[in-house]
Amino acid sequence: MDLAEVIRIIRARWYVMVPMLLVTIALTVGVDRSIPTKYQSTSELSLLASQSATAGTSTLPGTNNAFMNFNSSLNDTADFLVRRLGSNDAAVDLQQAGVTEAYVVALAAAAQGPFITLTVTGPDREHVLTSMNTLTDYTVEQLEKLQEQAGAKPVDMIRSMVIVPPGPPAPQTKTKTQDVLGVAIGGLVIAFLATFVVESVTASRRRRRRRVPFGADADDFDAAAGSAAGSAAGSGERTGTAAPADPPVRPRPGATGTTGTTGTGGVPDTSRWYGMDAEADLDRDPFQPARPELTGRAPGARD
Repeated sequence: MDLAEVIRIIRARWYVMVPMLLVTIALTVGVDRSIPTKYQSTSELSLLASQSATAGTSTLPGTNNAFMNFNSSLNDTADFLVRRLGSNDAAVDLQQAGVTEAYVVALAAAAQGPFITLTVTGPDREHVLTSMNTLTDYTVEQLEKLQEQAGAKPVDMIRSMVIVPPGPPAPQTKTKTQDVLGVAIGGLVIAFLATFVVESVTASRRRRRRRVPFGADADDFDAAAGSAAGSAAGSGERTGTAAPADPPVRPRPGATGTTGTTGTGGVPDTSRWYGMDAEADLDRDPFQPARPELTGRAPGARD
């Protein structure tokens, strides 16, 4: 099937294609409007060494620079803090504090230090930024509580610092675009399938209608054709030859029945062909003309 044939089918079955396209457009617009656009804000925290570790002692002087005292203990503390914020108790506390959006607290990807990434996603741009600030403050608070439960002194507590402040919430349209495109493509596929199915069914009925005589029932016609084929096969067995399977012939106007009967006015019906009625052809002289009225010679046995 080439492009011209596809276009012809679409033009012929426009009453199927056009309604399906309209339904697809309506569904696509509905999905686009029903799914709200989500906004996302991100922030990053870094854990810093305690004041005592930065200042040092008399035996081990410090660098007096918190960014020069990154060790493995800070990475472990960051992991503990991320696990604490991922608990159900933390989710309940954040919801009571007004964070109704989805949030994620995780270690920064491919990071070699105690860096924590905070992410908030929601449909309201302004509220996402508010929830982002609330989540940041809650993270700092939980860091202090975690060390207080361990009995650390304030001077020895690990500190935190926001290294990437919350940015303006950015729209996230990837999921929404995928849903809208999925509905649009699915509707187009269904529209084309429905169009070609209707064309196939219509063409099949048209071919069957051409094989059936006008006014005859399709089932009765098929049964009659099968009976005629069986009769021809039986006569072929008696004569020693296989009878050819000829297509059924529509009766001519004026004929009253099968071959060998008379039509209107008592004239023999000669509309059939030789070989169509095996029983009558056995008794017929093969040299007798099919239409003797045209030869001027009366039918009879040949001398």
